[in-house]
Amino acid sequence: MKETLLRNDLIEIEKQIWLLLEQSVKTAKSAFHQGNIATLNNDFPEQRTVVLRNINSEKKTLRFHTDIRSEKITHIKNNNAVSWLFYDAELKLQLRIYSKAYIHYDNEIANLAWENSRLPSKMCYTTQAKSGSVITEPEIIDVNKKDVEPELLDFARKNFCVIETKAFAMDFVFLNAKGNKRGFFDYKANEFYWRQI
Repeated sequence: MKETLLRNDLIEIEKQIWLLLEQSVKTAKSAFHQGNIATLNNDFPEQRTVVLRNINSEKKTLRFHTDIRSEKITHIKNNNAVSWLFYDAELKLQLRIYSKAYIHYDNEIANLAWENSRLPSKMCYTTQAKSGSVITEPEIIDVNKKDVEPELLDFARKNFCVIETKAFAMDFVFLNAKGNKRGFFDYKANEFYWRQI
């Protein structure tokens, strides 16, 4: 990837970035396996770190899983403009992906994602209080529990949803001793160009 970034071929750089994102879905140690997603809470941006669960480079979509009770769901319902931020410290590569977000709840996409999720991941959706609630003490969930009651998993499933984001633009910054670079991919206009860093 570094050799590609050192060249000035924006088409190839864009292809390699999406390939890197695809590989990051499968590899927990990858720098892009977790990214920051920003939503708008009225006029105020809010960020959080999420796990990248699915990529479709042709459709320019990225997915993550979340709790339907979380505040980010309200944010997306009110304004579905979101922004991703990824950073690879080894490559010194930053990505900002500008997207529109869509909620998948109790549909085919959500059902398939739930079926393919590991039990520890499913256990994260068993909290009684919704995300962001004021509570008297932390609700400890044993994500390594093996013997889980079907009723608890049914409850967790009702809280689970998939957020799919469709990118309309991407900005990358590559820092290197041989010269820093910044490029922009406008998927609406289908134009790629360099920007001053």
